[in-house]
Amino acid sequence: MIRAAWAEMLRARSGRNTLAVLLLAAFIPVIVLTGDDTLGRMTSLDAGTAASLTFAPLAWSFVVAAFAGAFGVTREFYYGSMERTIVLLGFPRAFIGKAIAAVAVGLVLALGVATAWFAVVAVVLGVNGLAFAPTAAVVRTVAGVVPGAALGAVMGASIGWIVGNYYVAAAIVLAGPIAFELAFLGTAPDVARFLPGLSLAALASPQNHPDLLSPGVGLAVAVGWTLVLTVLAGVIGRRRFV
Repeated sequence: MIRAAWAEMLRARSGRNTLAVLLLAAFIPVIVLTGDDTLGRMTSLDAGTAASLTFAPLAWSFVVAAFAGAFGVTREFYYGSMERTIVLLGFPRAFIGKAIAAVAVGLVLALGVATAWFAVVAVVLGVNGLAFAPTAAVVRTVAGVVPGAALGAVMGASIGWIVGNYYVAAAIVLAGPIAFELAFLGTAPDVARFLPGLSLAALASPQNHPDLLSPGVGLAVAVGWTLVLTVLAGVIGRRRFV
């Protein structure tokens, strides 16, 4: 199992597609930050509030982890190598190995983005005449990146097994949370907050979306979604190859 997971991690950082994943990791928080009026309100905010709102987009770093998890599975469907992998490893080892690798890669990407975001925030605040002032909200957001990325990676890998198609899986893990779920949050927050992506975002307590669940409830909902998707992925994946 360890070797299978290690092989998947090595595969994740090889090839030209790795650069695309890294670019995606860099742009996800930028897309979220520029998607509302946070930047336009900077000059009217105190330094602590401005820092909290500027760090809020990191709550969506789970999207990168989910994409990496889905990519690790659907890439093999795309290139027609999944059957060979199943023959060599067996379905259980391939399934668990890809999940473990997804978590490892997702955490590296999410934490890398979080680290780089400190420089982005310092520049944004400095341009608006504000000093960087870490707050408890900032700490909660950065801390929430870890469980969000881990669960998001497993969800992404599970979606990859379920749909078995690179483009469909990419559309679900990318457009689902950032486009559909955020839009739904604006029209039906009492329902939308329980969706997979928004339950993961709630773990980081983003200050720009107060309608989300509390971190504790969000964790419970996110774990529930992860378990449901993982079981469904295991059933569908096994039926395809066993």
